[in-house]
Amino acid sequence: MAHENIPAVTDTILNFIGGDYRRGSTGKTFDNFAPATGLRIGTVHEASEADVADAVAAAKAALNGPWGKMTTAERVKLISAVATEIERRADDFLAAEVADTGKPRHVASHIDIPRGAANFRMFADVISTTPTESFATATPDGGQALNYVVRKPKGVIAVICPWNFPLLLMTWKVGPALACGNTVVVKPSEETPRTAALLGEVMNAVGMPEGVYNVVHGFGAGSAGEFLTSNPDIDAITFTGETGTGQAIMQKAAVGVRDISFELGGKNPAVVFADADLDKVVEGLSRSVFLNTGQVCLGTERVYVERPVFDEFVKRMTVAAKAFKPGATAIPPTLAR
Repeated sequence: MAHENIPAVTDTILNFIGGDYRRGSTGKTFDNFAPATGLRIGTVHEASEADVADAVAAAKAALNGPWGKMTTAERVKLISAVATEIERRADDFLAAEVADTGKPRHVASHIDIPRGAANFRMFADVISTTPTESFATATPDGGQALNYVVRKPKGVIAVICPWNFPLLLMTWKVGPALACGNTVVVKPSEETPRTAALLGEVMNAVGMPEGVYNVVHGFGAGSAGEFLTSNPDIDAITFTGETGTGQAIMQKAAVGVRDISFELGGKNPAVVFADADLDKVVEGLSRSVFLNTGQVCLGTERVYVERPVFDEFVKRMTVAAKAFKPGATAIPPTLAR
């Protein structure tokens, strides 16, 4: 599309390790494409196993060093500053997200980028108001023992993100991990690497200690994903993606018995009864089925319709589906209302 506002020139997307942007140590790269145009718009430097090991080591050093020695109040101040800096650079994050995903600017500017900032601010607020629990118990000598809960970071967290809401879902993981005092190594989807890399600039700008936030680029098996989940210094793994990849990660996590947190999508049904208001049904399903071109974990994947209204429902839903037209990312979408 000649009128599409996506850069035709290419740029370079680097790994972010220990506060520095780095090329992959082996020199391997892969192309970054704009799905809205099909144009090659970037070159991504793939992280080698040594690069991933460096990122994990940087995260561990930060955990045992400046980040681990900070008070909760000090962490909260930095994490809140990250949210503010994302908002200040909203246009940069918007351009990066639209280039990577091809989604309408209207959607990304109202959902993806604001939520990316809000995820940091919200978890900073939550952790700053989480109370310490304590209670007394009687002892055999007639005295009392005071029991209290000490919450400690889990450690170095591997964060593996999907491509449908790259910034939003990445910060949904990174925000609480940092708020709880952990450090992270992020592997964004190879299809949408830009906002994860850009967030490194924000971390440096607010004075986040080196190694707290790291980004490695690559693929799954035989690449950054496998190198990351196989690293013995990873203490927990959080992953959003498809089931097959989740199974592979679970096998890696079993070595050392690391904690895992998976979100493997959904197959969410809708049930339409004969007495339903079909106009409202079609309007609602048009959003839940087609929002973000259907690439939403909580979207509707199947619809069960009672037989008396089946034919009429199919006819109306077909008309609604055909009303959606592909267009340039700058055009306001039909569904964003």
